[in-house]
Amino acid sequence: MKKAIFSALAMLVVTASLTACSGNGGNNGNASETAAPSNNAGTSTEAPPAEEVIDPFAKFEQPTEVSLGRAIDPNFKFDGSDTAEDNVYTRWLKDKFNIVVKHAWEAAQGNDYQQKVSLAISSNDLPDAMVVNETQLRQMVKAGQLADLNEVYEKYASPELKAVYDSNPGLLESVTFDGKLYALPETTLPSAPMTWIRKDWLDKLSLEAPKSLEDLGNIAKAFIDNKLGGENTIGIVGTQQGGSLSSNFLASTDHWYNFSPLFFANDAFPGIWVKDKDGNAVYGSTTEETKNALSMMRDWYANGILDKELGIRKSTAEVVASGQTGIFFGPWWSAYNLTDSITNDPNANWRPYAAPLNDAGQFNSNQATGSSFIVVSKNAKHPEAVIKMTSLHKWGKDEEYKTLTAGKEMTSQQVPLFLILGAGDQLEYAVDSLRKFLKDEIKLEDIDNINYGWAHEMANHAKAVKLEPVDNYDIQYFDQKTDAGFFTHIYAHLNGGSTFVDADINWVRSIATAQTKTMESRWTNLKKLEDETFLKIIMGSAELSAFDEFVAKWKDQGGDKVTEEVNELK
Repeated sequence: MKKAIFSALAMLVVTASLTACSGNGGNNGNASETAAPSNNAGTSTEAPPAEEVIDPFAKFEQPTEVSLGRAIDPNFKFDGSDTAEDNVYTRWLKDKFNIVVKHAWEAAQGNDYQQKVSLAISSNDLPDAMVVNETQLRQMVKAGQLADLNEVYEKYASPELKAVYDSNPGLLESVTFDGKLYALPETTLPSAPMTWIRKDWLDKLSLEAPKSLEDLGNIAKAFIDNKLGGENTIGIVGTQQGGSLSSNFLASTDHWYNFSPLFFANDAFPGIWVKDKDGNAVYGSTTEETKNALSMMRDWYANGILDKELGIRKSTAEVVASGQTGIFFGPWWSAYNLTDSITNDPNANWRPYAAPLNDAGQFNSNQATGSSFIVVSKNAKHPEAVIKMTSLHKWGKDEEYKTLTAGKEMTSQQVPLFLILGAGDQLEYAVDSLRKFLKDEIKLEDIDNINYGWAHEMANHAKAVKLEPVDNYDIQYFDQKTDAGFFTHIYAHLNGGSTFVDADINWVRSIATAQTKTMESRWTNLKKLEDETFLKIIMGSAELSAFDEFVAKWKDQGGDKVTEEVNELK
């Protein structure tokens, strides 16, 4: 189900096509000096030192070794005898740039790798560089183990890498402590859960799009009463078997087929760490607002508005595709997974809405947060090599590289210090340029094909897909067959993307974005306690008072200690 999502997101993230490299020229990045003119005629003055000019893609004069701690996927199949340390990408780094990658240690990705990183931190035995989570980053900053990257970033980061961070305001500031830059953070794709509704059903019943929770509940009830999905019409479908009720601080973009908007519209933010009225950290799942949201959802479930098979249904996607429901919650890219529904019923006019709003008229969402950071040991001899490697990761590569890799996209298993890096305004630019191009306000050549190649590519196909009127995104105004390969892309960006870009969202960011020390041993049980209690309350097998019992148990079984640790992150 998510294959289409991830391929689409990859196109958004990895779209910056960088300029050709001059690495074979032998420039090692040293300063070139020029004489300054004298200030006064007849007076000899010493020229000020020339500003250092660095070519971020220049080859080091001598082999430059960088030792890494690496997360390894034991199931990944390399070509031939290649390994994570010695593969087509690392050989390219060595041959073209004189960067020699060595693994200080390897560990299976997941818990094994996290434990290895924690051991390296506690023993103060660090490789030159590795990828860590936020909690580990803060531990290393506090222990004074990291290099200040300010100077090497300014000198060696490519303009393209700098453009990525410049387009994600506040991102570098979030890893700057006392004026020192201690990490290179990953970027995150924007995400907020919207309400997707069959607009053809709304039109059939002459109903307006929802704004409030009350509106949404009434619409779902009307769909059920009028049996628009058949005898067993489901009002609002959501969390399936094994799924989550809402997003959380460890999965901040989990807005797919769960009930996050019902919590958010109640000003409740379960699963993330927020500030209370005194500015202290509190776990959102333990607040009175979350209790109120559960009480409302309990009533909706009892009245048939929420799916009766909530939490036990095997596939929510099948319900959507079958036409049995007309409402679900999902991010802007949900349209990528509506093809089965549209194929089964060409009239299935799914439209997204930035709703429901809270009592103050705000559209709330938790904020998507990155969880991976490149850090460099203060003892590393060549921190500039790490900056260069990250710049190369964003580089469009040359023909030699493309021949070497047979045109394959390198994965996190082949690329050392792999991070997701994308311009923060990729989606906004793509949507804006598509809309203007379709209205003939701009020409194709006006769309930046260097930094926003995917936006340019979509525009190149847009007029074969979008029918008049170009500003009406109902399904009947799209040609699904003439350019079938691009229909879904255009439909998703104009339909979901435009609604998301235009929405006025009240973002709430989790204080913690990674596990603290106590969470490593306690969080699995605490989360299980939460999930089971919430589901029982909603489905009516436990009284609402079970929420207060849950909070007491949560605090007693490690929650209070975890909260102390999160407060230290503020």
